Amino acid sequence: MIYLGTTSRNHFTVASNGGTTLNQVAHFYLGTFGNVLLLTLATVTCLTTAMGLVIAFSQDFHSRFPQVSYKNFLRANCLLSFLIANLGLDQIVTWSTPVLMFLYPLAIVLILLAILSPLFKNNPLVYRWALILTVFPAFFDLVNALPPVLLQMGFNQALVKWAGHTLPLFQQGLAWLPFSVVGFALGLVAWRWRRYNTN
Repeated sequence: MIYLGTTSRNHFTVASNGGTTLNQVAHFYLGTFGNVLLLTLATVTCLTTAMGLVIAFSQDFHSRFPQVSYKNFLRANCLLSFLIANLGLDQIVTWSTPVLMFLYPLAIVLILLAILSPLFKNNPLVYRWALILTVFPAFFDLVNALPPVLLQMGFNQALVKWAGHTLPLFQQGLAWLPFSVVGFALGLVAWRWRRYNTN
């Protein structure tokens, strides 16, 4: 996929989203058959994923709120998904990117902490420190990724400008990295200090 995307730069103009690029590449290499193949694969893979997500969402919410029936959650979820899907891929990407920019650093830090957990015996204190300090720059990444209609608001522009001048690696989208390292170090110190005082 990466190879096809990079080599297609000479043949097509830059598309607004990956779906358009994938369609152009499939048609370029395989003609109409490529479009039909892509349509079939996308339908099958997206349909199975969508069904799994709708069912999991409805089951989970029904277990948390049993007064609402499973079928009603299922209907509401399908209707909401239908409405969101009809916004178009460009709008979905535009409005979901801020949430992803907030969640990615937290997910990466959690994964790294899980890998390093033998160093601190999986102590929750280390997790707390690292995540609390990661949330701060992740919030500014969220604001920076807001759709233009929201980013143009004076308050949001001021936040992004402040973060750009204050937070290291903010322009590269990695402001969370030094904060998470400091949080991890502080968590280790707090964990060792607590162990020392309890012994």
